[in-house]
Amino acid sequence: MTADWIHIKLPGWRHFGRYLAWGAGRIVFSFWLFSITGTKELLKVGIALLSMTERATHQVMAVYNQLPYMGVHGQQVIDTTAIPVLLEPGNICTNLMDSLKGKHALIVGDTGSGKSLLAQYLAYQVGGEVTVYDPDASPDEWRGLKVVGRGGDFKSISDAMASDITELQRRIEVRGQHGDRALAGLDSVSIAEEFPLLKDEISEASDWLIKHARRGRKPRRFIIALSQDDNVVTLGIEGQGGVRKCFRMVRLGKFAVTHAKRLKDKAIEEWLSAGKFRCMVDDQPCQLPDLSSYKMITPQLQVTGGSQNSVITETITQQESQASEPLKLPDNEALKKAVKSLTEEGYSDSKIIKEVLGYQGSQYQQGKEMLAAMRRDDG
Repeated sequence: MTADWIHIKLPGWRHFGRYLAWGAGRIVFSFWLFSITGTKELLKVGIALLSMTERATHQVMAVYNQLPYMGVHGQQVIDTTAIPVLLEPGNICTNLMDSLKGKHALIVGDTGSGKSLLAQYLAYQVGGEVTVYDPDASPDEWRGLKVVGRGGDFKSISDAMASDITELQRRIEVRGQHGDRALAGLDSVSIAEEFPLLKDEISEASDWLIKHARRGRKPRRFIIALSQDDNVVTLGIEGQGGVRKCFRMVRLGKFAVTHAKRLKDKAIEEWLSAGKFRCMVDDQPCQLPDLSSYKMITPQLQVTGGSQNSVITETITQQESQASEPLKLPDNEALKKAVKSLTEEGYSDSKIIKEVLGYQGSQYQQGKEMLAAMRRDDG
């Protein structure tokens, strides 16, 4: 048996130049990419060094500002240690309502962290009818707002949530037939205190939250859920990624700091610990207004004139005819006294109309007329 040999023609010396040229080109490109990568890393180091230098310069300037002017020596003691070097995060949110635009709110924090106060602030910013679901509410809590479920009455909360779902569907139908104008002035806010407890005790609670999360904002229904845990399993929305995206999670106190640690952002962590009324809105740091001076002593005006769970049968024409009716002043002495007190303290008319009387957007002019009428009535 003989073997058949295959003849292979090797390249000649004159062809080696092509391989050498290709190899040289590959080496050139490799060095070029290496130089780009090296330059990029050097720039990162440079930026980090510049940031550290900037912070150190601010500290030196703070000490320098304590020196006597024009070489005149005084008795002033210069403190070179009292000024900490703090990292300053970028992209700090200063308007929580802008962050919540088109979304609902999940407020997470320990007892005493200000969840209820922040929820009331948001509710007053949105305006309209406000309902609170709180089975553990005391008579002094949620003052001036409609509270459902006091004394552990979960049955009343269950019935109200079932009515909310029906009302949501009716609003969707009305909006589909007549557009957004048919729901003008019918804003409503529902605050669910300690939602994990409501979820465990009320079968409709999860369905209530999910349906409003997905479809509630356009029909002018805003949900604020409060919790002492930011775990999605505890909130009952595990596996509901679409539902979670419909909410902004506002973390207060230690929950905000813990979340900053998860993000491995030391700047945000230090910023949260260095000031008051600071929180995290999802992954963004947020500076809240000074809520310590935001006194919740006045009830929310029911500008819609109806119940949250009433059947919407008004057409656009009917709403326009109602707008021409004489303006009725609220029969509430506490509200009148609060408006008078805030006016004397120098609060602007705009702040009183929006934050106390609860008139926002297209209803602002009506609130302006209401304020003027209240002042005339007060003499």
